[in-house]
Amino acid sequence: YGLKKVDHTASPTMAWLSVAYMFYISCATAGAVNLYSARAFSQRGKQLDQEVQFGPLGDIVSSATNAVGDALGSAVDSMTSSAAKALLGDMAVDNFDLPPPGTHAVNQQVVLCAIAMLVVLGVGCALDMFLAPPKSSTRPSYLCLAALLGSYALLLPGLVTTLFQFILGVEVLGVKVILTQVDGDYAPIVESAVGVVHLLFKTGGWIGAFLLILYAIVVPAVKIVALIMAELWREDQDPRKVRMAKHMVEVVQIISKWACPDMFAYILLLYLFRHLDGAGGVVAAPAQLGIGFACFSLFCVFSTFSTLMVQAPAVSETIEVASPPWVLRTFGSESLFSVAAIAFLGFMATFVIGLFTPAMAIFLDSGLFLKPNGPLDASMKPLLDSLHIEDLVNAEVTISGATRALMGYIAKGELNDIFAVLMLSVFVITLPVVNMLCLLLASCNMSNPDAAWRFIRISRVLKHIEMLDVAIMGIIVVTCAGTAYHKEGVMFSVMAGLWVLLLAEAFHYFIHFQVHSAYNSLTQAKA
Repeated sequence: YGLKKVDHTASPTMAWLSVAYMFYISCATAGAVNLYSARAFSQRGKQLDQEVQFGPLGDIVSSATNAVGDALGSAVDSMTSSAAKALLGDMAVDNFDLPPPGTHAVNQQVVLCAIAMLVVLGVGCALDMFLAPPKSSTRPSYLCLAALLGSYALLLPGLVTTLFQFILGVEVLGVKVILTQVDGDYAPIVESAVGVVHLLFKTGGWIGAFLLILYAIVVPAVKIVALIMAELWREDQDPRKVRMAKHMVEVVQIISKWACPDMFAYILLLYLFRHLDGAGGVVAAPAQLGIGFACFSLFCVFSTFSTLMVQAPAVSETIEVASPPWVLRTFGSESLFSVAAIAFLGFMATFVIGLFTPAMAIFLDSGLFLKPNGPLDASMKPLLDSLHIEDLVNAEVTISGATRALMGYIAKGELNDIFAVLMLSVFVITLPVVNMLCLLLASCNMSNPDAAWRFIRISRVLKHIEMLDVAIMGIIVVTCAGTAYHKEGVMFSVMAGLWVLLLAEAFHYFIHFQVHSAYNSLTQAKA
């Protein structure tokens, strides 16, 4: 009880003596309690005889014995906690609880955002029913405008409110030690998109900051500005402005989904930390997605779909016969299906392998906890090595494993986990396969333009909403943005699975361009 807080600038010898003292106190007092409990258990038969012989007096004696044991155990815990706090200072905490809001409050906020979005869409549908524009007009419907405006209303809170919060710590001999820091203080990390960008600039993570700004801020800004300009020029008397409006709409539809890499970055971070939580009974890594994630996810989905509802203005221009793609020039139209089938098999093989191969990994460098980089004295390195914390924290991520794990997390009652599962299982895994099947069927029916067009039309929509390529970029964003946590000894790295998935997407892009170009070339030649 006479312990005083040890100055972290003290000599290595004093720090090591403090560690030894803490362990001596813990082991000695714990051994005393265990010995006392063993003797008490061995004499239980005698106690029963005494209870029969002495009646109520025996019960009183037994209750007093239990009370003494409980008090002695509490004293051991108190002494261990006091010694730990004297040695580790603010690193020693009472619990690993995340700061508010809790799961229930976040779920309420998510429900309110979803209801607000549905109300806005309902108003758009009602306006389309009672104030329908002329059929000859190519301007967006009220439903399209409602989805677009509603999604952008959620973008601002998606950028400034909490996206993700987590704690990384360890528990040894009942002592809870927190490792995450905020401005030099040991505390949970609570991140918003703007906060991460600021942190990356402060810690020198320029590439990560640039990628976050590009995808979370620049792409949405370019989308809305281009759509406004396109609507202003849609019915202009100058044909050049109308043509420019058409190109703007087409560009917006292409780049619309590229506001989403940051969303996948936080989905994978959530899986990583929850995968670590409880590892070896030592590591604690509670993590939670905030209301900012729900707002940003709703923005990404509804803004992407609403831009696809915008029709490009009609432009009268001379139709030039498109140059045949490489497949037609090299193998002829009869071999298009064979080439598409080979590309489809190549895509499926690399896609499945990539899903089950680690695409990203997290590593812990315990050396960064030691001075001069960390708070602990270098004399504590043997203790850190003996705990094997690095082996417990180091983990790898596969897309399939993350999807399965997130499905299991839904049972914990977090509504944000539903968004995460839908984004991975539908937009990353399912839609790319469906798109490849449409391309394969289109190549098979290329001799019948009407039959081929049904699949080409579906494929054009799917290419704008399937997000395997966006998820790949999300992994790169996580790796680059992870430099902000190097001070805590946490590092991220890409793995072989990323490059396998990138190869699968290369097959996807190749066959998409070849089949669509072949369809345009063949139909224009017949016309």
